[in-house]
Amino acid sequence: MWYNLGMVIKNAHCLVTDSGDALATEESLREYLRLVEKARQEHGLKLPAYALLPGRALLYFVTAEADLHSVMGGFAKGANLPGYKTGNCKYKIIQPENYAAHLARYIHFEAVKEGLAEKPEAYEWSSAAQYLGAAGNAEKGIVLGTFSADAAEAVSLYSAFMAETVPGKFRRPFGKNRDAVLGDKAFLAAHNPHAS
Repeated sequence: MWYNLGMVIKNAHCLVTDSGDALATEESLREYLRLVEKARQEHGLKLPAYALLPGRALLYFVTAEADLHSVMGGFAKGANLPGYKTGNCKYKIIQPENYAAHLARYIHFEAVKEGLAEKPEAYEWSSAAQYLGAAGNAEKGIVLGTFSADAAEAVSLYSAFMAETVPGKFRRPFGKNRDAVLGDKAFLAAHNPHAS
Protein backbone atom coordinates (compact mmCIF):
# COMPACT_ATOMS: atom_id res chain seq x y z
CA MET A 1 0.00 0.00 0.00
CA TRP A 2 2.52 2.56 -1.06
CA TYR A 3 0.02 5.07 -2.37
CA ASN A 4 2.29 7.03 -4.65
CA LEU A 5 2.87 3.79 -6.53
CA GLY A 6 -0.82 2.90 -6.62
CA MET A 7 -0.52 -0.22 -4.49
CA VAL A 8 -3.18 -1.24 -1.94
CA ILE A 9 -2.92 -3.61 1.03
CA LYS A 10 -5.92 -4.85 2.99
CA ASN A 11 -6.10 -3.96 6.66
CA ALA A 12 -3.18 -1.53 6.50
CA HIS A 13 -2.60 0.78 9.49
CA CYS A 14 -1.67 4.28 8.33
CA LEU A 15 -0.97 7.75 9.62
CA VAL A 16 -2.28 10.41 7.25
CA THR A 17 -1.00 13.94 7.87
CA ASP A 18 -3.12 16.43 5.95
CA SER A 19 -1.85 19.99 6.08
CA GLY A 20 -3.23 23.26 4.81
CA ASP A 21 -4.56 26.66 5.75
CA ALA A 22 -8.19 25.53 5.31
CA LEU A 23 -8.15 23.96 8.80
CA ALA A 24 -8.24 27.23 10.68
CA THR A 25 -11.71 27.73 12.17
CA GLU A 26 -14.12 25.67 14.26
CA GLU A 27 -16.46 25.58 11.28
CA SER A 28 -13.73 24.14 9.04
CA LEU A 29 -12.76 21.56 11.67
CA ARG A 30 -16.41 20.50 11.99
CA GLU A 31 -16.67 20.18 8.18
CA TYR A 32 -13.42 18.21 8.06
CA LEU A 33 -14.75 15.75 10.67
CA ARG A 34 -17.88 15.36 8.54
CA LEU A 35 -15.69 14.50 5.55
CA VAL A 36 -13.70 11.97 7.61
CA GLU A 37 -16.92 10.28 8.74
CA LYS A 38 -18.24 10.22 5.17
CA ALA A 39 -14.98 8.66 3.94
CA ARG A 40 -15.12 6.05 6.71
CA GLN A 41 -18.59 4.96 5.69
CA GLU A 42 -18.03 5.05 1.94
CA HIS A 43 -14.66 3.27 1.95
CA GLY A 44 -14.92 0.93 4.94
CA LEU A 45 -12.16 2.74 6.86
CA LYS A 46 -11.61 2.47 10.59
CA LEU A 47 -10.40 5.48 12.57
CA PRO A 48 -8.67 4.50 15.84
CA ALA A 49 -7.35 8.01 16.59
CA TYR A 50 -7.35 11.55 15.24
CA ALA A 51 -6.46 15.13 16.08
CA LEU A 52 -7.47 18.18 14.09
CA LEU A 53 -5.02 20.99 14.75
CA PRO A 54 -4.79 24.48 13.27
CA GLY A 55 -3.46 23.90 9.75
CA ARG A 56 -3.01 20.14 10.16
CA ALA A 57 -5.03 16.95 10.60
CA LEU A 58 -3.53 13.73 11.98
CA LEU A 59 -5.58 10.67 11.11
CA TYR A 60 -4.87 7.06 12.08
CA PHE A 61 -6.77 5.00 9.51
CA VAL A 62 -7.07 1.25 9.07
CA THR A 63 -7.99 0.50 5.49
CA ALA A 64 -10.28 -2.12 4.05
CA GLU A 65 -9.10 -2.03 0.44
CA ALA A 66 -9.20 1.71 -0.10
CA ASP A 67 -6.36 3.67 -1.62
CA LEU A 68 -6.05 6.50 0.90
CA HIS A 69 -4.44 8.77 -1.68
CA SER A 70 -7.68 8.64 -3.70
CA VAL A 71 -9.85 8.91 -0.59
CA MET A 72 -8.08 12.04 0.63
CA GLY A 73 -8.07 13.49 -2.88
CA GLY A 74 -11.86 13.26 -2.82
CA PHE A 75 -12.15 15.50 0.24
CA ALA A 76 -12.27 18.65 -1.89
CA LYS A 77 -15.29 17.43 -3.88
CA GLY A 78 -18.53 18.71 -2.41
CA ALA A 79 -16.80 20.03 0.70
CA ASN A 80 -17.42 23.36 2.34
CA LEU A 81 -13.73 23.97 3.02
CA PRO A 82 -12.69 27.18 1.27
CA GLY A 83 -9.02 27.02 0.35
CA TYR A 84 -8.70 23.26 0.88
CA LYS A 85 -6.18 21.73 -1.53
CA THR A 86 -5.68 18.09 -2.29
CA GLY A 87 -2.19 16.71 -2.49
CA ASN A 88 -1.03 18.05 0.88
CA CYS A 89 -1.08 14.63 2.54
CA LYS A 90 1.77 12.46 3.74
CA TYR A 91 1.28 8.76 4.45
CA LYS A 92 3.03 6.45 6.86
CA ILE A 93 2.28 2.73 6.93
CA ILE A 94 2.87 1.25 10.37
CA GLN A 95 3.29 -2.24 11.78
CA PRO A 96 0.37 -2.20 14.26
CA GLU A 97 1.80 -4.56 16.88
CA ASN A 98 4.89 -2.33 17.19
CA TYR A 99 3.46 1.14 16.56
CA ALA A 100 -0.35 1.36 17.09
CA ALA A 101 -0.21 2.58 20.69
CA HIS A 102 2.73 4.89 19.96
CA LEU A 103 0.89 6.40 17.00
CA ALA A 104 -2.26 7.06 19.06
CA ARG A 105 -0.14 8.67 21.78
CA TYR A 106 1.70 10.83 19.23
CA ILE A 107 -1.59 12.00 17.71
CA HIS A 108 -3.21 12.74 21.06
CA PHE A 109 -0.21 14.62 22.48
CA GLU A 110 0.20 16.99 19.53
CA ALA A 111 -2.46 19.36 20.94
CA VAL A 112 -0.49 19.54 24.21
CA LYS A 113 2.79 20.02 22.35
CA GLU A 114 1.27 22.91 20.39
CA GLY A 115 -0.11 24.56 23.55
CA LEU A 116 -3.77 23.97 22.65
CA ALA A 117 -4.58 21.99 25.82
CA GLU A 118 -2.95 21.03 29.10
CA LYS A 119 -3.91 17.36 28.73
CA PRO A 120 -4.66 15.38 25.56
CA GLU A 121 -8.19 14.56 26.70
CA ALA A 122 -8.97 18.27 27.20
CA TYR A 123 -8.62 19.02 23.47
CA GLU A 124 -12.06 18.76 21.87
CA TRP A 125 -10.86 18.19 18.30
CA SER A 126 -9.21 14.84 19.00
CA SER A 127 -10.18 11.33 20.01
CA ALA A 128 -8.11 11.41 23.23
CA ALA A 129 -11.07 11.82 25.61
CA GLN A 130 -12.83 8.88 23.94
CA TYR A 131 -10.06 6.58 25.18
CA LEU A 132 -11.07 7.52 28.73
CA GLY A 133 -14.80 6.97 28.22
CA ALA A 134 -16.17 10.03 26.38
CA ALA A 135 -18.63 9.43 23.56
CA GLY A 136 -17.37 9.46 19.99
CA ASN A 137 -16.72 7.46 16.83
CA ALA A 138 -13.04 6.56 17.29
CA GLU A 139 -12.49 2.81 17.10
CA LYS A 140 -10.29 2.86 20.18
CA GLY A 141 -10.48 -0.91 20.67
CA ILE A 142 -7.87 -1.31 17.93
CA VAL A 143 -5.32 0.46 20.12
CA LEU A 144 -6.64 -0.50 23.56
CA GLY A 145 -6.67 -4.15 22.50
CA THR A 146 -2.88 -4.04 22.22
CA PHE A 147 -2.76 -3.51 26.01
CA SER A 148 -5.28 -6.09 27.23
CA ALA A 149 -8.38 -8.03 26.18
CA ASP A 150 -10.07 -6.79 29.37
CA ALA A 151 -11.57 -3.34 28.61
CA ALA A 152 -11.06 -1.81 32.07
CA GLU A 153 -7.50 -3.09 32.33
CA ALA A 154 -6.74 -1.83 28.80
CA VAL A 155 -7.86 1.71 29.72
CA SER A 156 -5.77 1.60 32.90
CA LEU A 157 -2.68 0.38 31.03
CA TYR A 158 -3.24 2.94 28.25
CA SER A 159 -3.49 5.75 30.85
CA ALA A 160 -0.19 4.63 32.41
CA PHE A 161 1.36 4.45 28.93
CA MET A 162 0.24 8.03 28.22
CA ALA A 163 1.95 9.19 31.42
CA GLU A 164 5.33 7.70 30.41
CA THR A 165 8.09 9.80 28.87
CA VAL A 166 7.97 9.33 25.10
CA PRO A 167 11.23 7.96 23.66
CA GLY A 168 12.43 9.94 20.65
CA LYS A 169 12.42 6.84 18.48
CA PHE A 170 8.62 6.75 18.87
CA ARG A 171 8.07 10.46 18.19
CA ARG A 172 10.49 11.44 15.44
CA PRO A 173 9.33 8.99 12.75
CA PHE A 174 5.72 10.23 12.97
CA GLY A 175 6.68 13.90 12.89
CA LYS A 176 8.90 13.72 9.81
CA ASN A 177 7.13 15.31 6.87
CA ARG A 178 7.57 12.49 4.39
CA ASP A 179 5.95 9.24 3.35
CA ALA A 180 7.38 6.24 5.20
CA VAL A 181 6.97 2.64 6.28
CA LEU A 182 7.54 1.99 10.00
CA GLY A 183 8.14 -1.50 11.32
CA ASP A 184 10.67 -4.25 11.85
CA LYS A 185 12.93 -5.54 9.06
CA ALA A 186 10.45 -8.15 7.83
CA PHE A 187 7.62 -5.59 7.74
CA LEU A 188 9.79 -3.09 5.88
CA ALA A 189 10.81 -5.72 3.34
CA ALA A 190 7.18 -6.66 2.74
CA HIS A 191 5.78 -3.12 2.48
CA ASN A 192 8.49 -0.77 1.31
CA PRO A 193 8.88 -0.83 -2.49
CA HIS A 194 12.37 0.64 -2.14
CA ALA A 195 13.64 -2.19 0.09
CA SER A 196 15.85 -4.61 -1.78
